[in-house]
Amino acid sequence: MKKLLLSAAVFLGLCANIAPAEEAPAPGNIVFNTNMFPAGESAPAFKRAADEKYGTQWIFELVYGLWALDNAMPGYNTTNNVAILYAILNQQLIKDEINGGTWLRMDVAGSWGLDRASASESSFYVNGIGMCSGLHTDILGPHDLALLEVSVKHFLAGKRVAITAGMIKLNNYMDRIGHARFTNDNFESSGVLPLPYNNLAALVQAEIDRRNWVTGAITRMGTPWGSNPFNAKHANGYAIVGEYGHITADGKATFRFSPFFCSQDTPGLDGNDHQHNAAGLFGSVEYTINDKAKVYARAGWASGGYQRCSQELSAGATLRLAPSRPDDYLGIGFGIFKGADTATSPLVNEHEKVFECMYRVQLNQYFYLAPYFQLIKDPAYRDTDYASATGLQAGFVF
Repeated sequence: MKKLLLSAAVFLGLCANIAPAEEAPAPGNIVFNTNMFPAGESAPAFKRAADEKYGTQWIFELVYGLWALDNAMPGYNTTNNVAILYAILNQQLIKDEINGGTWLRMDVAGSWGLDRASASESSFYVNGIGMCSGLHTDILGPHDLALLEVSVKHFLAGKRVAITAGMIKLNNYMDRIGHARFTNDNFESSGVLPLPYNNLAALVQAEIDRRNWVTGAITRMGTPWGSNPFNAKHANGYAIVGEYGHITADGKATFRFSPFFCSQDTPGLDGNDHQHNAAGLFGSVEYTINDKAKVYARAGWASGGYQRCSQELSAGATLRLAPSRPDDYLGIGFGIFKGADTATSPLVNEHEKVFECMYRVQLNQYFYLAPYFQLIKDPAYRDTDYASATGLQAGFVF
């Protein structure tokens, strides 16, 4: 109890210095900035290298990850050594200072196991945690490199409207909460919303005014990375996703609300494919308390078990504890996620609870270190009370 009271006192101390009101975004900033790079708090060390003469913007990150798992796989608890690559390229194709022009966007990701155990499909940790919320959003597999997005976007109406089409990574555009960069999938983005990548999609974004915007997207579902998204045989359905967003008058809070509908051919408990239609709702809020503390909360629901996570409730915080080190932060997240029976993953525990904490230390403008700890109670697809993952990432970003 003393520890709990002390923690509460420290948090309230951080919150005492309430943040001043912020200016409303300039017209066009909501849509244009959403399309360029990830939310700033997600990775504050990301550098936006830009060659204005050629209209080129890019980000490149190379990460080494060391992970130790407990109760993650039957008979397998050891360390994993993984290399991760992530890069974004935005290339201006047609210049238009007033309306934003036309751009090509490419997202590339890859991951490689660096020793025999880490390089094996049977023991690679992303396959073993038994969760309905995945362990790491940046991991594809032990030897995978893929284009996650190749799209063309055109801005108009003074940068207040954008039309995007191609192979799209939808969580670049929706559910973009700017919190600490957690390693649980459902802290990074919603586990309920159908936000696939490597699938053909079309997306329209429009600012209603300086504080409100809407987004609508239609996308194929189920195309694995590395497969041709133009081949309809690789897809198993489609999804329609919307988003309404609102920024409060003081600029400190952002609300998002998303309805969706999807139709997929997925394996049933009898092992055969069945068409499965599902609808759902999702909402989130993020709030800037002051320059030291930001918090967020998410909630989502989907009819039936159209994918491994059908309900979610999560919250998290980003805390800057050292005023002299503004790029360092502590991230804390907790979530409850409901799993669903599938032909390949029979449900063991209906609701899993996930706690994660991490601390990112920015060594200089290019290098960072980030230790992580993740505790999973009642993992959905593992017959155990607890599983855990402890990790350290060392990243190089420019």
